[in-house]
Amino acid sequence: MNIRHILSAGVIALAACATSDQTSAPASDIAAFQYAPLSSQALIEHVRVLASDEFEGRAPGTNGERLTLEYIERAYAAAGLQPGGTVQADGTRSWLQETQLTVATLANPPTLTLSGRDGARNYTYATQFSAWTRRLEPTVNIENAPLVFVGYGINAPELGWNDYEGVDMRGKIAVILVNDPDFETGDDRGFGGRAMTYYGRWTYKFEEAGRQGAAGAIIIHETGPAAYPWAVIQSSTGSARWDVVRADRGANRTGFEGWVTNDVAMETFRRANLDFNELKSRAQRRGFRAVRMNLNGSMTLNTNIETRTTSNVVGILQGTQRPDETILYSAHWDHLGHCPPIDGDDICNGALDNATGVSGLIELARRYGAAGRPQRSVAFIALTAEEQNLLGALYYMQHPLYAPRNTVAAINMDGLSNAGRTRDIEIVGFGKSEMDDLFTRVVEAQGRRVVPDSSPEAGYFYRSDHLHFAQLGIPVLYTSNGVDLVNGGVERGNALNAAYVANNYHKPSDELTPDWDMSGATEDLEALYTVGRQLADSTAWPQWRANAEFRAAREASRR
Repeated sequence: MNIRHILSAGVIALAACATSDQTSAPASDIAAFQYAPLSSQALIEHVRVLASDEFEGRAPGTNGERLTLEYIERAYAAAGLQPGGTVQADGTRSWLQETQLTVATLANPPTLTLSGRDGARNYTYATQFSAWTRRLEPTVNIENAPLVFVGYGINAPELGWNDYEGVDMRGKIAVILVNDPDFETGDDRGFGGRAMTYYGRWTYKFEEAGRQGAAGAIIIHETGPAAYPWAVIQSSTGSARWDVVRADRGANRTGFEGWVTNDVAMETFRRANLDFNELKSRAQRRGFRAVRMNLNGSMTLNTNIETRTTSNVVGILQGTQRPDETILYSAHWDHLGHCPPIDGDDICNGALDNATGVSGLIELARRYGAAGRPQRSVAFIALTAEEQNLLGALYYMQHPLYAPRNTVAAINMDGLSNAGRTRDIEIVGFGKSEMDDLFTRVVEAQGRRVVPDSSPEAGYFYRSDHLHFAQLGIPVLYTSNGVDLVNGGVERGNALNAAYVANNYHKPSDELTPDWDMSGATEDLEALYTVGRQLADSTAWPQWRANAEFRAAREASRR
């Protein structure tokens, strides 16, 4: 989940909240729910079960996954949905879209060695660098590979931009800047000014380095352009690296991918007698050419590899008139499972992240069921492995259950507000599609306002599951909770957000408490329902804006 899109729990009283024993509700209570669809209490009851210790943090491939999938299936059935997953041998659909994922875990901490005329220097895993491999090989050994500074590591033919032009990267290590060339200057040189594009994402940079044939890829960490401190990268060192099963077994990826701290990078440029700031400035202008650094890098990665099966859970309400045209709603069901303990608690329950989103998905399904079948079909997808880099959504992109050309729009939820009603709601990626206009009209009818993405330079649009729907060309809507609280205003909303990130995000303390107030979440969900229902009962096809990077994929699919 994206940490900026959550408000803190534990500070607002909920008048009708359930008892303080928030983890004891059995998973079989769905049929007993008598709450009206989109009620705060119904959301609370789902979270109570999904974020209970019984579900052990909902990690993929665990008993917590089994309990979660069973719960969502029962909830979908109770809402009147039909199975919408993989087509089985008898022609019927399953509730599940099964996928195999590879899991690669380092057998021991590696060492990064950078050698030059002044000798060799070794750097320490986790504190000075992070590294992993996407190749399904037990041992990857890189020896004395030349370092090449490739600027922002972007190859964008449609923008006339290629940081790799004129350099053969085979057998070399790419050294890469994070974010886009426009980030620091704010000038729009094709990358939207300070608003990050997909080319600014570290995931793209590693993929492109692999396409260029590089032996390794290192991104230089800078807190501002990355939008998070080194501690965030450090916290994931040593953890398993997940991926979808690829036919080439990762052969087209670099031997290793990783980050180095800013201090290590600055030392490396000084050793190479290169001016980092001058080179960064050059890299921000069209026509930049890669620079050999006269240093060599070495690293050996020993990796244990296994395969695990996990699933997306899919239910569908068939349309009455145009059933082949589909609206998608999505939220990821997974969280981290067991994690480093705090005060003896080692279960990362993921109440806000993202039991709330799954609760919203279930209640939206009940809302549709109560209102009757729409003209178009509406599918509800609880996605797996979001915390492992959006892999459930990536698998769906590679194996779509519903034809992208006939998918009208997708609406994604990642963390619903538990801090009460707001006067605003934010659209992440504002300005990319006509979904903005549709949603704005609905929210204004509620007496509230839509605000644009407050930090487009951080690239939050590219950090949740809807990204892979967008890459199929499907117009998407992804909202962030408003911060202008009816009770306390913007100052209080920002304070709660900061408190959650500091105290609860990806920690065992992300739990349901008696203080939760889901009244704002129900208002947000009602708006998401209304915009989806309007599309489901119409013949409208929302479009990407002319400058959106996903427009070409949509036009190709619709042809």
